[in-house]
Amino acid sequence: MTTEDKVQRLNGNDEYFLDTDTPAAPTHIGGLEIYKLPPGAGRDFLQKYYNQLKRMPVRAEPFNYVLSSLDAEQEDKPEEGPLAWLRPTPRRKKKEPPARVWRKLDNVNPEEHIYLHRLPYPGGQRELGELVARLHVDRLDRTRPLWEYHLIEGLEGGRYATYTKLHHSQFDGKRGMALAQYTRSTKATARNLPAVWSVDLDKVRGRSASAKAAAAADEPGTFQKLAAFGKALSKMGEARQNQPGEGVIGPYTAPESILNGPLTPRRRLGTVSLPIPRIKKLGAAVEGGATVNEILLAVIGGALRRYLLDRDSLPKDPLIAACPVALVRKDEAAAGNAIAQILVSLGTNIADPKQRLQAVVESSHANKGLMKELEGDAYYSYVMLSMMPQGLAAKTKYGHKVLNANLIISNVPGPRETQYVNGARMEAMYAAPLLLPGQALNITASNFGDNLDIGIMSCPDLCTSPQRIAVYIGQELEILERAMGLARARGAKKAAPKGRPAKEAAAKKAPAKKAAAKKAAAKKAPAAKKAGAAKKAAVAQKAGTAGKTVVAKKAGAAQEAAAPTGASAAKKAAAKAKTAVKKGAPAGKGAKATPTTAAPAKRARRLPVPQPAPSAASAEVPAPTAPVSAAAPAAPAASAVKTAPKPAAKKAPARKAAPPVAPGAGATPEARTQQPSVAKRARRSPVAEHVEVPVVSPAQAPGTMPPPDAAAGPTPPALDQSS
Repeated sequence: MTTEDKVQRLNGNDEYFLDTDTPAAPTHIGGLEIYKLPPGAGRDFLQKYYNQLKRMPVRAEPFNYVLSSLDAEQEDKPEEGPLAWLRPTPRRKKKEPPARVWRKLDNVNPEEHIYLHRLPYPGGQRELGELVARLHVDRLDRTRPLWEYHLIEGLEGGRYATYTKLHHSQFDGKRGMALAQYTRSTKATARNLPAVWSVDLDKVRGRSASAKAAAAADEPGTFQKLAAFGKALSKMGEARQNQPGEGVIGPYTAPESILNGPLTPRRRLGTVSLPIPRIKKLGAAVEGGATVNEILLAVIGGALRRYLLDRDSLPKDPLIAACPVALVRKDEAAAGNAIAQILVSLGTNIADPKQRLQAVVESSHANKGLMKELEGDAYYSYVMLSMMPQGLAAKTKYGHKVLNANLIISNVPGPRETQYVNGARMEAMYAAPLLLPGQALNITASNFGDNLDIGIMSCPDLCTSPQRIAVYIGQELEILERAMGLARARGAKKAAPKGRPAKEAAAKKAPAKKAAAKKAAAKKAPAAKKAGAAKKAAVAQKAGTAGKTVVAKKAGAAQEAAAPTGASAAKKAAAKAKTAVKKGAPAGKGAKATPTTAAPAKRARRLPVPQPAPSAASAEVPAPTAPVSAAAPAAPAASAVKTAPKPAAKKAPARKAAPPVAPGAGATPEARTQQPSVAKRARRSPVAEHVEVPVVSPAQAPGTMPPPDAAAGPTPPALDQSS
């Protein structure tokens, strides 16, 4: 095998993503896919699948490529043979530096790249997002092939997820999607599908020497390259003379914002899905039409405007988004990128949603027109010139000050039909994109079926809440529909058939509710009487120190009339109460009060007391010190007793007339459990409605499980503006 067959050169895009890779801004990309387990799957389904993946050979390029260097002499060195010594040694005037290349490996151990994780139960979208963000932080090891595959089990609802991590120097979004189509099927019965690294490319596509020769024949000459470079430089100078956000946007004219600054390795991931039919309907409502990408840019512009207004940080000039565009690939190389980009104004300085949409459409048309005007080679030179300053400054302390744009917004075409992997149905696919130096936000969408699944990656030290932006994106779609006159018609169709039956059902159910309330009140009446008697006894015992209610006053008056005074009398009353409790004689509904202490003791004993948890202390029922008349007014309910002390506190003189409490008598169970009941109700109060993905913990080594106390929702960025 020749050296040419074993290595592949890098193009300008590949070099850029390798040069801008830093610990704070790694340039790998990721894809998050969520699957529903197939019917009848056992608990060990993911473990068996993990073992199966480890046995699949690594034969798809570039999963068996490793970064290497190639000297100029080594590159031109012919094959050795018996007559190799007869060839003259080529002379070079100046030694060229070694070139970086991808070298193909004969053997790759898949176990070094595949990992299994389990989410803490129950694994929700919050825990999944945090785990993926933590895995996304770690840089790929350049001494091995630059990819990882993470299998994540324990997701609630009988689901699991996969997270694939690739370096952008080898993959763009279009290439990644094209390769992934061979790992899924539209049939739920399909089994034994290959993993993405195990696809046999020679069978799925024909790569011949004639195709490589045709691509090499189309390579422009030196004069053509110089002419394209001069034309691109002239157009760049003209674009920089335009007003901010108007016409063709010049590179490095983006305004300063809180979304731009020095990055840290920390990451957060937010997710949201938008219905594509609604987006297309909005595009059709625009005069002259608008693409899905243009509607998406306008919706994101409105969301970012709200996000920045919340923080009093909205720039005077509109934010500028860099939108990657897929180019036609001229070769059949297995690795590398074929992308360019356009700059589009998001209209964040415009408050009216309809006017903002119009500004975004005009900006998109103007910058796509530049791409058509410069054509292939000239526009490629234009993009390389615009990215060069940012690439040179990426690894310096001034990298965050050299901004070609404020953020990246991408849209990657995905599958239209339902997808299955060994019987597991795919439910969603989100991007986990990269962040370039100085840009703390990247929003990448990928269509799957009738949904546009959007992954929002941010550096939380600059952009604290990507999930808040995700919420705003969903709301801004509705706001834009109302502004375009679409939401009312759509809402009226849904509300008309459901409104009348709902009202009629409510009217029919109203009498039943009243009857049920009466029955409940009747059932609770005896319990309320018993509770009232017990409450009166409790307040009467504390009348000397804490008699704060009207019930306490009446209990004290009854006590004066019936109970003997003094310590000896209290002991006798306690003895009688214990005797009555032992006998357990029930008091009838119409029983009359007697000047003894037995009846109140029995009522207090028989009263069911709500308690947080039974204990030895709360199980004891102390003997009351005064009788309570059955004819006395019923005590208020538990919730009313808490508010009663305010009016009772004005009649404080009645406390002096209360007799002394017998020694050893304590508070009733109701009094002791009243405050815990309040705490119990407080614990049942509703929690916050909106939950965001928390701050991502420091980077965790690949393949390890997340810590027990850590909570653990995507495809590479590339924007096909033709959609």
